[in-house]
Amino acid sequence: MATLSAPHAIAEGAPQAMELPAAVRAFEQQRIDTIARVAPAVVCILDAQRSGGGSGVLIDADGHGLTNFHVVAELLATRRGFAGLSDGSLYPLEVLGIDPTGDVAMVRLRSESPLPYVELGDSDTVRVGDWALAMGNPFFLAEDFTPTVTLGIVSGVHRYQGGTSENQLVYTDCIQVDTSINPGNSGGPLFDSAGRLIGINGRAAFEERGRVNVGLGFAISINQIKRFLPTLRAGHQARHGSLGATVTDAGFQRVVFDVVAAGSPAARAGIRVGERLYRFDGHTIHSANQLLNWLGTYPSGWPVTIECGSETARRTLRVELAPAPTDLIDGYTFDDAAIGEPVATSNRAARLRASNSFSSVIDATLPSIVKLYGAGVATVHGYGTGVLVSEDGEVVTTLSLLLETPDLRAVMADGRVWRAEVTHRDPTRQLALLALRANEPATPDGLVALPLGSSTAMTPGHWVVAFANPFKVAEGDEPVSVLKGVFSARVPLDARLRAQPFPYRGEVLVVDAITSTPGSPGGALTDLDGRWVGLLGEIVFSARTNTRLNYAIPIEEVIAFLREARAVDPAAAASKPIVATAGPGYHGIHLFALGYRRKLPFIDRVELGSPAEQAGLRRDDLILRANDTPTPDARAFTRVCETLGPGETLILVVKRGDAVMTIPILLREVPR
Repeated sequence: MATLSAPHAIAEGAPQAMELPAAVRAFEQQRIDTIARVAPAVVCILDAQRSGGGSGVLIDADGHGLTNFHVVAELLATRRGFAGLSDGSLYPLEVLGIDPTGDVAMVRLRSESPLPYVELGDSDTVRVGDWALAMGNPFFLAEDFTPTVTLGIVSGVHRYQGGTSENQLVYTDCIQVDTSINPGNSGGPLFDSAGRLIGINGRAAFEERGRVNVGLGFAISINQIKRFLPTLRAGHQARHGSLGATVTDAGFQRVVFDVVAAGSPAARAGIRVGERLYRFDGHTIHSANQLLNWLGTYPSGWPVTIECGSETARRTLRVELAPAPTDLIDGYTFDDAAIGEPVATSNRAARLRASNSFSSVIDATLPSIVKLYGAGVATVHGYGTGVLVSEDGEVVTTLSLLLETPDLRAVMADGRVWRAEVTHRDPTRQLALLALRANEPATPDGLVALPLGSSTAMTPGHWVVAFANPFKVAEGDEPVSVLKGVFSARVPLDARLRAQPFPYRGEVLVVDAITSTPGSPGGALTDLDGRWVGLLGEIVFSARTNTRLNYAIPIEEVIAFLREARAVDPAAAASKPIVATAGPGYHGIHLFALGYRRKLPFIDRVELGSPAEQAGLRRDDLILRANDTPTPDARAFTRVCETLGPGETLILVVKRGDAVMTIPILLREVPR
């Protein structure tokens, strides 16, 4: 797939307008027309005091609309609020049915005339790489209720996002997008490129920088919502279904029932503990997460089929789901849910076969991307990404604390898990080469190396695609996340004063895809032909501007690293971590021994009564500079300390949480 470009035409010394290909103009106009058509149905939801609270979308001319439950939760005492449309009109709003488990609610705008609405799509036909439009009112930017529009691609489908805290909801079968989703977008629509509603925007991933988009948003799939529409229209509280049984992973792509409650739907159907689960309502089940994902999309009372049994004898059972345990909502009660049939969608088969602009590169690249799980300490996350560079199981990734463990694991795109060993490190380029190991004498097979490309052939404006596992979104055997972006510039990386010290000082490829996130380092950056053009680098953070650089190390540097790594004896290349020692002057600081010489000087312990304790240093403080010298690793810190004697002052710049502070330490004689 070739990228489109056109040279500037120059006549008589004056630049003229660049002529874009007709196909590009047609696609652009189609997008503009689609936005104009659906924008009038996007709702800004306000409380009784007419303060901003979230977004929604109308799905019929009678004013019925969808939003998130968490957007209207504070309106439940009265069920009343207000809603603004893009023409500036304000309407009374009533909350009808709610689905707290699925984070969905139905509202109705009161109007004497028909209202604009959108067409429901088919989220089962959505593919990774499809264009995705989000609309809503983030940060309540438009007081005239004109919705904000953001454009991105689908990064993952059928994602299961479990809640990790009391304010983070469980989302099943959700659509992951790199479309910008920010506070205020909650409850707003996610459209496909034709303007069909494919989801309701809800959760997004945020980290460190406050509630600002970091490239991972999640929408509740419209096909899940369709099953609950009759309940929501009737003003009831929806109840999700339960089998009354749980499953567990029992080997590669093998799932068995481990608990079957007495009297449950599963028990009444004859399901027994220890039986293998093969399919749930037509969906092949390879992991326990997959069952949770699909089960969470069905209402109580819904009939499903279960294919289970032994390795030699399978049977298909029909089970009617029971109500799942649901927390009661304080101060408000809903009637039992009614059950409705799913809405039929035409041309599903045709759309299931359809491709998109990014599908060929995505399909070709995903088998070469590896999820890595290893060491994590303090603010350093214990997961990342790697790229297969040979069919023998060689993987290249970034040099990080993640690798400093004997229990380093690599998860392939098909869910297979291998042990991984570091065979070569390059502290200057911040790259590492791994070798995958299986239980002897078996060796990894069926591995696909990513084809090498050339970063020098790219010019600013070319599309690029990033493959990585940010925020450990793909925790099981799901594919990694895919983000689209544009190559912005090729610049030297020079992380200086007031920025995170960083050893690499070569050129990098700056992109506008959000790749500077936990878990992304070590991922691949490709062009639209699927050629590997760069490796996503370690996070570079500026404390002064509170920003991060989205970049990749050019593939030419990776190739040079691979040549050098393969020319070195792996046994000689592996160095052993050393234990921190104080210099002539005593400070009382002990750093984490894990990966001591190679990465991030975090404080593990401060001796009681030492100069460091008296100065206020704490465990988990990260030392950024020592006497105005960057300390990218513990060895650099030790070198500075060795030059200072008793009575001299060691001035440290440390990062504690989100704060950066300067702490002077008066060194003493080493205690005896």
